[in-house]
Amino acid sequence: MVFRQSRVDGQRGFTLVELMIVIAIIGIISMMATPLFMTFLRASETRGASQELAALLHQARELAIARNTDYRVEIEPDNNRLRFVRTSDNVVWTGPGTDGQGYRRLVNQARLTNPTANPTFNRLGTAGGGTITVQNSQGTSALDVVVASSGRIRIE
Repeated sequence: MVFRQSRVDGQRGFTLVELMIVIAIIGIISMMATPLFMTFLRASETRGASQELAALLHQARELAIARNTDYRVEIEPDNNRLRFVRTSDNVVWTGPGTDGQGYRRLVNQARLTNPTANPTFNRLGTAGGGTITVQNSQGTSALDVVVASSGRIRIE
């Protein structure tokens, strides 16, 4: 049996050389894109953690307004956790998402660093102010969550 390898006019297909060139180009492009993707992944991890922290601070503010009393957000940067404490009698708020001592951790193992103060929200929703820095788990990118004295929370 003899096999012929001839191209007949109108026959479709790619040669092995053409396929190898395409695979090499795809490999080169993916090698260049991987560092960019990792940078994007770390930045989005930091962004997500700072948004989660801002949501928790909003929850503390709403809790102070709803209960008509002051609540302090105690941040423990060494343990990467926080909790809400009623300032009048130092009672810790425990609710959904907290452990037995009222502590919460950010979901994606982000780090809470350099809190300038433990923000305290009063019954009107205003706060003492402060800044909390959120870093990703590798510590390669960071964002600040700022609590203004008006109670407004923003990410910088």
